[in-house]
Amino acid sequence: MKIAVFTGTRAEYGLLRPVLEGLREAPDMELQLLVSGSHLSARHGRTVEEVRGDGFAPDEEIPLDLDDDSPQGVARAAAQALTGCAQALARLAPDMLLLLGDRYETLACAMAAALCRVPVAHVHGGEATRGAADDLFRHALTKLSVLHFTACEEYRGRVIQMGERPETVFNVGALGVENALSLPLPGREELAAALEFDLAPAFVLATFHPVTLDADPAEQARSFFAGLAAVLAEQPSLRAVITGANADAGGNAVDALAAGLAARFQNRVLVRPSLGQLRYLAAMRHCACVAGNSSSGLIEAPSLHVPTVNVGNRQEGRVRAASVLDCPAEALAVAETLRRALSGEMAARAQNAANPLEKPGTSRRMVKILRHWRGGLEKPFHDLPLPRG
Repeated sequence: MKIAVFTGTRAEYGLLRPVLEGLREAPDMELQLLVSGSHLSARHGRTVEEVRGDGFAPDEEIPLDLDDDSPQGVARAAAQALTGCAQALARLAPDMLLLLGDRYETLACAMAAALCRVPVAHVHGGEATRGAADDLFRHALTKLSVLHFTACEEYRGRVIQMGERPETVFNVGALGVENALSLPLPGREELAAALEFDLAPAFVLATFHPVTLDADPAEQARSFFAGLAAVLAEQPSLRAVITGANADAGGNAVDALAAGLAARFQNRVLVRPSLGQLRYLAAMRHCACVAGNSSSGLIEAPSLHVPTVNVGNRQEGRVRAASVLDCPAEALAVAETLRRALSGEMAARAQNAANPLEKPGTSRRMVKILRHWRGGLEKPFHDLPLPRG
């Protein structure tokens, strides 16, 4: 069985890596890798080299023009992804396409698969991020897919609510949690040496992505960085490691705000487009708290027993652990919540918090299901009883 896997971002690839390894090792599977999006962008760290470094040779590279991050520019990039993926699928002729997440280039790839009559398996459906257009893309991906891997039972229920047959929807847990708990992560001193940055005595790991449903996708980021700046100013020994925004509309403006913070707090704030999976998870393990609006603060951080400051509405609707503190995207609220997250009380709470997305053997179970899947393109709609009235 030939199975193609699409990856367009560093985060998505990091999650998929154990599945890729399992598929590569399976004697009855032929892995085909499609690489696109920010992987091929110098501004985003050209993380395709990380993919190659892990021993995966891309079967197709699908470059997108990411310089224009206006809504119109993103739409053009999506069109490029649709065309490039259609050409790749026509050449490779896979029996199935595996996709993860909720990005526009992922949706474009799924549309190409539907037009090329390639069945799609989707990872992380049923989730909700009410502050981002990702919600629209994620649910559309569910309807374009015939096989579904969800991160918890609540998300599985949502996918079934959308008309997907229960026997095609599998609650396998979150791949990110499996990675965080199983990968050999560098120690604190090794991480500091690799980053050439002093992490002592405490640092915040921050990531902020544009909020794509806002009129100004970078507006919430201004409040976040203002709040972080206030805490850095009052705690002279505190440091921050900031990873770059994604390639959505407004990403350039968010990155400029991070660069401005680094210029203000020289030698105390490090900004990198990408840390790579191992260094990012190591930074998460060793940081005092995770802050921003990335899903990693809700998915991986709880299993590493690290407090999270989740800012704004980008992740509203996701299941979360007791170690996650939500706050509005207002500078004063961000500063106050950061102070709370950095307290000993919150550190103790994070140590005892259970992660609802943690489930053993996630990637192994996914590979087993994919190897035995014999479904086609047909998708009978699974009707649920409607309330009277």
